[in-house]
This record gives sequence, structure tokens and C-alpha cells, in this order.
Amino acid sequence: MTVDYYALLTKAVAGKDTLGRDRVYRDAHDLIARSHLNREVAASHVAALEAAIRRIEDDIAVEEGRDAAQINEVLSPAGSNWKPWAFGAAALAVAIALAALVYGYVVTRGPTLVATGVTAPPPKAARAREDVVMADLKPGEDGGSSGEGLPFSLQRQVVFYRTTVVPGSIVVDRENRFLYLIDGNNSARRYGIGIAQECLKGGSLFRVTNKLEWPDWRSSAATRDAEALAASAGRPGSPLGARALLLDKPGLLIHGTNSPNTIGHLVASGCIRLVNDDVEDLYRRVSLETRVVFVS
Repeated sequence: MTVDYYALLTKAVAGKDTLGRDRVYRDAHDLIARSHLNREVAASHVAALEAAIRRIEDDIAVEEGRDAAQINEVLSPAGSNWKPWAFGAAALAVAIALAALVYGYVVTRGPTLVATGVTAPPPKAARAREDVVMADLKPGEDGGSSGEGLPFSLQRQVVFYRTTVVPGSIVVDRENRFLYLIDGNNSARRYGIGIAQECLKGGSLFRVTNKLEWPDWRSSAATRDAEALAASAGRPGSPLGARALLLDKPGLLIHGTNSPNTIGHLVASGCIRLVNDDVEDLYRRVSLETRVVFVS
């Protein structure tokens, strides 16, 4: 069945700001996810939806740029001496409007299309994210297990993803803070991640060697707090979260967290982290010896 997403969404987002449009786009994605379509059909619908969203946002960008130019023309003082300033102000207003729209769209929607191969992630500027280390909650404190409070692009979702990596493998996009579990039919299940500085570099090909439920956390040599260890082991509040996938390199692992707000950022501890709901979902879908590919 063919759905005219462009026509439907154009009516639904009429008069809405960036956040309002994002909620409509999110509801459309959720509707496809709940429709129980097979993978190939669902991926086709997601691709059509994303194409419609990009077209709508492009239309809005052009319209807002035109409005900004008209306003500046009306407000410009009369007289030829002021014309260069008027033209400059109009151009600046158009540039600001377009930049603001693109920024809002990229941050809320995130990249969903990757060219053939996994070596061509979206541009660095598209992330619009400062590389500052986000502070963790203390061991034993539970910040929640869900990613509902995160930007939509960092929430778990099925996306169009064309790659030569074998289905069932994991791809970790260090730079853009995403982890992909590759499905067939050019689609993948995408998770938002936080990443520690020491895990930003290194090798690119690994495999899963062990799976742990509620891994026990051990603090650094500088802070040996027995009470903190007891409070964090085996329950929400553990800095390593609900599940962990150990890779065939010491210190390299994919795990949960007690600090969901750190997803999408550099972090102070661990390695590759997901919110607990996401790492549990990944844990159920991944087996030992699964290939893990890191890209930058």
C-alpha cells in the first residue's frame, strides 16, 4: 500500500514550530513501528516517511527565508545610500533563519541515511554537540532506565541503513554517538550511546566474548568505597547498568548506565554506554561471537 506521507504530514504540521513538528514526525515513526509490518515493508515506509520529512523541512526553510527577506525589505530606510545595508541585513536574516531551522531539524531528528558502506557517517557539524565530559550520578543513585527524556534521534528506533556489514553485527559510530544492530533489507536498530574518551580510538574489528547481567562495578583505585560498591551491584544504580557485552579487548565493553542524561556525550567512566532499557534490548538480540565494528 502506497501512503502519501508528504500530503499527510504537510497538513499535520501546518502552523507548528520545530518541536511541534518533531512530535508529529515521532508519532508517525511510532505508528509504523506498531503496525506489525514485515521488515522489508516497514523499512520502505520508514524511507518514504524520512523523504517526506526532508521535503517538508526544505519547503519550510525556503518559506521562512523568503519571509525574512520581505520583512527586511519593508523595514529598510529609503535612499540609495542605505541599499547596501538593506541587502546585507536581508541576506543575514535569511542565513540565520536557515541555520536555525537546519540546527533544530538535525538535533531533533538525527541522521537516518548512511551511504553504502560504514565509512561515511554524517558530517561532524550535523551533531552540533559539544565534546565535554558529562558527570555521572553517584554509584547507587538511579537516574532511570528509559531514554524517553533524550532527543528523539538518540532514542531506540529502526532506521534505514545501507551497509556491507553482515546482518546481526554491531556497528559503533564513535563520532556521532550511535550504535547500530544491523538487520537485513538495508535497515538497522539504532541506539544512542555515551562514550568514554579512552574508547574513542583504537581498533575497529572485535567480537563479543561474554554477556553479563547486572555486572558488578568496581571503583577506581583512588576511591575504594565499600558502601558505594554494595549499593551499586546487581540493581539500578550500578554505573555499569543492567547488562554488559564484553569484547575481545581488555576494558572494551558495551554496557548500561545509571545516568541516562549522559547519552550522546563523552563520559568519565566505562566505555560504550546505553540506557538500561536499550542495553537489555540489545542483550536479548545479540549472541556470543557477534562481530562488532567501530567506525569514526
